[in-house]
Amino acid sequence: MKTFRSLLIVCFTVSFGSAFSQKASISIGESTTNSLTKNKPAQIIATFPENETIKNSWLADGFIEFKLTDLFKSYNIGALSELHKNNLTSKEQDVLQFGLTIEKDYLFNDSHDQTCFRIISGLNMKYANNRVKGKKELQGNLGLTLSLEKSENFRFLQPSTRLINITSSFAYLFTLSHDHNIGLGYIGGDENVLLGDASFELSIFPLSRLTNLIEQPELIQVNWNINGRTPLLGETDIDLNTLQTFSAGFNYKINDKSSVGISYSWQKGANPYTRLDNQEFKTLSAKLKLTIG
Repeated sequence: MKTFRSLLIVCFTVSFGSAFSQKASISIGESTTNSLTKNKPAQIIATFPENETIKNSWLADGFIEFKLTDLFKSYNIGALSELHKNNLTSKEQDVLQFGLTIEKDYLFNDSHDQTCFRIISGLNMKYANNRVKGKKELQGNLGLTLSLEKSENFRFLQPSTRLINITSSFAYLFTLSHDHNIGLGYIGGDENVLLGDASFELSIFPLSRLTNLIEQPELIQVNWNINGRTPLLGETDIDLNTLQTFSAGFNYKINDKSSVGISYSWQKGANPYTRLDNQEFKTLSAKLKLTIG
């Protein structure tokens, strides 16, 4: 662990030293586990009662990342801090993480430059302190999103692209899009297990064509997300129950990378990377996704 923390300090120093000559940004979101969670907004609820017999209440899911882009042949490299804390449920969660992220897009054009096969890759390495169970461990995630682009005939193979064009009459009712992430995850410490990961998300945007008149086609959002994991090497006692999340709410887009909103969410299942034990709960919270730079 000391070696990993020393590596983080060195990388932070190099990152800030390079920031003067490279494009830098600061991002806030839900989690750096994969590309789907990175694009979700952070949320926080806190209550501090003036009563010594009642403890403070927290629900916090968020990260802050300092990133340098277009390094070493178009790599994006970031340094992150991440918090997942929830004592409002039946099984308390309190995990603090620090680490590094590396991202790169791979593009493969056909001979006529009509279509483009794209692989969006993301790798992170984190030091995690589970303050509920008193355990510290190394974690790693490698995630991939695959996309066939520049082709109107294969819109369903283009993640995050609207499957119903916003200019169509059907968009008066809703449009929708989908996204996915597949990859590997590693949890060290007492576990020392390699996991296979798969995540899928479906997003529905009611009244998209009407809200587009105020340049907010995604103002109303309904999202369903499912995350599954299975051990590939090693054995573990960590909860690996499939995590499902359903949310509905309003999301005001500040710009292409930032938004604020309010959302009602239902969750059922577990997340081994944030040490969310298997359970079911509902929340109503304000959310923030922010990128500066």
